[in-house]
Amino acid sequence: MDDLISNAEYHVLRPAGPGGCTAVVRETSFLVIGNGEAYAVGRAGLALGESGSWTVDDGYRPVDAGTYGLDWGRDGGLLRISGTSTDPVVRGGSADIDCEW
Repeated sequence: MDDLISNAEYHVLRPAGPGGCTAVVRETSFLVIGNGEAYAVGRAGLALGESGSWTVDDGYRPVDAGTYGLDWGRDGGLLRISGTSTDPVVRGGSADIDCEW
């Protein structure tokens, strides 16, 4: 899904976690920087705030490129963002995905 005004791309990550908790990611890029935010979305379809964020060199979009990992446990998930050797993560890089609010 794309947002044409801000050049944002949205990704719903699968599989869902415990109780239908879902990780949703928003990625943007501008010139030489890429940014991303992750949100925990509960069964009701609401996110109550950002779960984590990251910045990547050269406008790289790690989730779009598939360079991430999402592991679910009993209490939630951990999203790990990876860059590449030429497009490293320069800030952030992980998010706790927790729909227990």
